[in-house]
Amino acid sequence: MGESSKRKQPKTWEIVISGTWPKQFVEKLRERNNRETAPYEDIFNSFASLYSTLEQYRGKIKKLDYENLRRQEDIKSIINDPGKKLTENDKNFLSLQQENIQLIRQHENTQREMLRMAMKVKDVGSKETQIINLDGKCFRLEQENGVLRDEFTTLQLMCRKLEEDNKNLLMENQHMLEKILLHKKEEADVVNMHNDTMKKLKEHQMFYELESARKEDNNSPEQSVSSRCRLYSGPAIIPSQVTNKVEQHSSELYSLAFSYQGTMFATGGADKCVKLWRSSNLPNVDSISTLTGCNAGVMSIDIDERDQYVVAGSNDSAVRMWQVAGGQIRSTFMGHDNKIYCVKFYSHSQKIVSGSHDRTLRLWDVRTNKNVRTIFARSSCHDLAVLSEQGTDIVSGHFDKRLRFWDERQDTSSFEMLLDGRITSLDLSGCGKYLACSCKDASTIKFIDLKLRQAIATFTADGLRMGEHTRCSFSPDGQYIACGSTDGNIFVWNTRTLKREEVPKMHSSAVPVVKWHPMGQAFISLEKSKKFYVWSDLS
Repeated sequence: MGESSKRKQPKTWEIVISGTWPKQFVEKLRERNNRETAPYEDIFNSFASLYSTLEQYRGKIKKLDYENLRRQEDIKSIINDPGKKLTENDKNFLSLQQENIQLIRQHENTQREMLRMAMKVKDVGSKETQIINLDGKCFRLEQENGVLRDEFTTLQLMCRKLEEDNKNLLMENQHMLEKILLHKKEEADVVNMHNDTMKKLKEHQMFYELESARKEDNNSPEQSVSSRCRLYSGPAIIPSQVTNKVEQHSSELYSLAFSYQGTMFATGGADKCVKLWRSSNLPNVDSISTLTGCNAGVMSIDIDERDQYVVAGSNDSAVRMWQVAGGQIRSTFMGHDNKIYCVKFYSHSQKIVSGSHDRTLRLWDVRTNKNVRTIFARSSCHDLAVLSEQGTDIVSGHFDKRLRFWDERQDTSSFEMLLDGRITSLDLSGCGKYLACSCKDASTIKFIDLKLRQAIATFTADGLRMGEHTRCSFSPDGQYIACGSTDGNIFVWNTRTLKREEVPKMHSSAVPVVKWHPMGQAFISLEKSKKFYVWSDLS
């Protein structure tokens, strides 16, 4: 054979492979082989040692088997000859036989251990195959990862560019929004300026109309006075302090009424009684009497123009009239089917009109104690105002948000106004030309010109919350309107300037009623928690 054939042939795993990545692959396989062989080196050594020990035991077993056969023949000869005694060799044979049994057992244990080691070696082989497959997969995944890394770098560059574009667009959008807001602000300023101008024009116009009406009233030899017009001295003032607190009722208060001259007033509430008070020496008040006979809470009170009778509407569906002198019930008017919210004297106190939750108005003759007329109002009536002594003009405020004008001689209303909430009270100004109307849902007070039959102003304020029984009132000269709130505040507005006047908060619970004294120098406010406060700057 030639020289080339004499060369040492390279092993299979030592074949030189050209190229860069195959070399790397071979190097990784070698590293993996070294890494994976070391943990099993002890196993292979143990296997070799056990195998060597096994071979030794096999040789001993062969010798012992030969010796055992020989000894068995001797034993058979002894058994056949019972008289023969055991020699020293026989005893050694028996001992060796026991050792043989132990060696057999050890041999069996060794075989089992070899089987276990063979299984481990087989598992190692399968694991090596799996590792080789996983290395191949890892190599492929590394290549794919390189491609993905390149794509990721490209996407990052694209994302940075898009972020820069987005930032530029946001800055441009912000600039445009600032321009839009500036433009809207300019438009709002123009609209506000226009609204302020229109408001001032309306205020000047209304002030001029009020002044003209006041001059006409002062120049007229016979003033047009409504049934609720009272005498007062000078302009009204807004008292700034509470000078007296009275708690005589045993339950909530709902109603308050002054006499025409202001010498007394009456209060009523859920305790089913009416209390009369002397008010000629404000801020001091003295109890006159307590009028009883109602079977439910008193919702409305009125005093006749001669201060002789007091009338009250109750939740027991009855209207009762007492004599001031003596405190006896003069008459009881029955006919309503539900609780009564409001009562008023009219026609020089010869008649009474009442409004009820049963959606009717009833007219009563004081002299005959009879119901002379029933008007079906189509909604629960919460308050009344009489515009003329003859009763030909009655105004009623209703649950359905409507203000209705009636002639007692007609069965249908002559005029209706839809307001912005359930009506809780009505009050007629001293001159009889204006009407204040409180609306619960919107917590507003409508200032209505009765000649025009339309609202010429709306009064409201932050924090004003009206209850079911909230009642507003004019000052005697009509310059102010007062109203209580469920949070204990009292709100007062000037009807000439249409601005709110400040009144300190003194109540700790809801204020359903505020009423001015007919002289205009004080007013009384009812608190839901059984008390009433006298407000006056008089000492």
